Amino acid sequence: MTKENTNRSTLKRREHWTAMAFISFKYVGFILFVFLPVIVSILYSFCNYNGAIETEPFFSRIGALWSGFDCYKQLFTVYSVHFQRAVLNNLIFLISVPLGIIVGLVIAGILSRPFIKGSNVFRLLIYMPVVASAVAMNIIWRYIFDNESGIINKVFGTELMWLTDGHLLRTAIIVKTVWGSIGKTMMLLLAAMLAIDGSYYEAATVDGAGEFRKFVKITFPLITPTVFYLLTTGVIGNLQMYTDSLIFAAGNHQARTIVYFIWNYGIKSSLYGIAGAASTLLSLAILILTVVQFKISNSWVYEG
Repeated sequence: MTKENTNRSTLKRREHWTAMAFISFKYVGFILFVFLPVIVSILYSFCNYNGAIETEPFFSRIGALWSGFDCYKQLFTVYSVHFQRAVLNNLIFLISVPLGIIVGLVIAGILSRPFIKGSNVFRLLIYMPVVASAVAMNIIWRYIFDNESGIINKVFGTELMWLTDGHLLRTAIIVKTVWGSIGKTMMLLLAAMLAIDGSYYEAATVDGAGEFRKFVKITFPLITPTVFYLLTTGVIGNLQMYTDSLIFAAGNHQARTIVYFIWNYGIKSSLYGIAGAASTLLSLAILILTVVQFKISNSWVYEG
């Protein structure tokens, strides 16, 4: 091998290891903050480990603490009332996903029209809640729905117990969640609409199609990939709701979610086995729902 080839080979190796060094941060972060915590959480779910009373490290006593599926059984026996209520609340809050997509779709359709003046300003105002702090928004909405001095009761002259009545509290959370998701939904759907080739609409106009028929036959089918993305990520996000239960509902048992249940028994009560079991079941539920959504998408999502 010539000296020139040797230098070139050395340079390629340096470039390779330099590139690996730069991208390693991502993988190190994934291993430390995602992969290992997931493994530890699964191990916790098979052990009766109480961090408040145990004096020795978890891994040094894992053999003695091992209890098999006992923690999973306790979720449906000892803690069944609280766990089942959390699951039910999460299922109810999922209503906000399609509602948010529908409202965002309507707004995106209006703002996509060329005759709407100042549409850029409206887009900015509607999108602003997306970049706001979740904690701050929950505090603001809590004041809006306050039982005594809330804006909702003041404007409509009502005395509804939004923050104490279970049905009203869940309704308020759904309204708040829909409002908070409109900005992201609107921007993505608007971008998808504006990316559609105008020739489709010109051909439809020549054939005498009206605006509604254009939307049903052209617009919606072509933006279904974006709708599918919003639906999938929306379901995943709603199943991980937490700040709404902690801040907006102030821990009210009628609005506690699965993640709040995990925090309450894991971080607050140090029952890591119960929290680990609930976390594992939630992860499996999200995985299964996502796979099902991808399977069903083959029948309605457009593939151009």
